[in-house]
Amino acid sequence: MALKLSLPQTQFGVPAPQAYARITNFYGTKDQIQVQVAIYFNEDARNGNMATVKDNAHYIGVADLPKDTDIIPAIYEVLKTFAEYQGAEDC
Repeated sequence: MALKLSLPQTQFGVPAPQAYARITNFYGTKDQIQVQVAIYFNEDARNGNMATVKDNAHYIGVADLPKDTDIIPAIYEVLKTFAEYQGAEDC
């Protein structure tokens, strides 16, 4: 599971219209979790084990996670509400 999104500009100064964002790690307490997200130029770059174009860390309150959903899909649903992932699609 991952998100497909459009980045207007990467750290390298080029756009990534088919960027691929994937949760690489998460940990936390009963109240909040920290989620690390690696963003690749596209899915082929991810599958080719290429370097990321961006790495993010986010804090999410456990109370903000959708109920009755497995943890990883729930985290992706919350990420899609963040401005940086607006318009992102599941892939």
